[in-house]
Amino acid sequence: MQNLNELLNLAKLAAIKAGDEIMKFYAHKGFDDETLAARSTLSESVCGKNGRDFEVNLKTDHSPVTSADLAANAAIFETLKSSQIPICSEEKILGESARTFWLIDPLDGTKDFISGSGEFCVCIALIEDGRPALGVIYVPVTGEIYSAAKGGQTQKELYENGAFIPQTLAAKERAPQTIISGKRGKNVTAGKLATALNFDIARLSSAIKYCRIAENIAGAYMRYSPSSIWDNAAGEMIAAGAGAKMIDLATLKAPIYDAASLKNNEFIVIAKDFLDREDEILRAIKELNL
Repeated sequence: MQNLNELLNLAKLAAIKAGDEIMKFYAHKGFDDETLAARSTLSESVCGKNGRDFEVNLKTDHSPVTSADLAANAAIFETLKSSQIPICSEEKILGESARTFWLIDPLDGTKDFISGSGEFCVCIALIEDGRPALGVIYVPVTGEIYSAAKGGQTQKELYENGAFIPQTLAAKERAPQTIISGKRGKNVTAGKLATALNFDIARLSSAIKYCRIAENIAGAYMRYSPSSIWDNAAGEMIAAGAGAKMIDLATLKAPIYDAASLKNNEFIVIAKDFLDREDEILRAIKELNL
């Protein structure tokens, strides 16, 4: 197998190619959440800003999938196949357990892609023995790309005119007392925890949340329902490379990424500036029965 640096560069290339495919379809308008929620089946054509229509369909779990998801998925598979490492994707399940495999979400934040909010990203991670060995998150709308490998620090770059331009990662010297919650759904759980800890709440979509933790823009991110492994693996690596810690709230250990189960338990990510309050945060979660 290639070394981690080579694989990290390959993952970055795959993310950029996926982003290029996504931006061929991206529009600043489309279906809103209410429209999507009102339909049990959906196969509609939306016009992208480059004049390229894309199909929006609902999967069996009623989450949307678009032509852009599939095009990005194909671009990643084509790029990563040279590594000869199995690939597990939201759009193409591996279907078996594997010690080492790529774990990808070709378009994380599909609803935001459809609505035109811009809060979507490409997520690629390499999993070894159930844990991320490297991670890449690329935000096509802004050109921001975040990458990290085991034992190293998170790097932020701007992809512009075919070049990677290094950027300062930390936006603030110290993370604020802010907990990130999902943009959709009720914020009751996050609100209770924020009140108990005297934190503010910020709402954000997709795995970009992990990037904001790495950048010291927020102090914590809590996911209070089970989620798919491809939603989290790259993000955990990005956050961890900036000193943050992700805790499975069922085991109080690091999450496991298993291609057979495909699920993560509820979890919390704590920024490095608040790790001295880890016990307090976990105690509050337990006492509030979150």
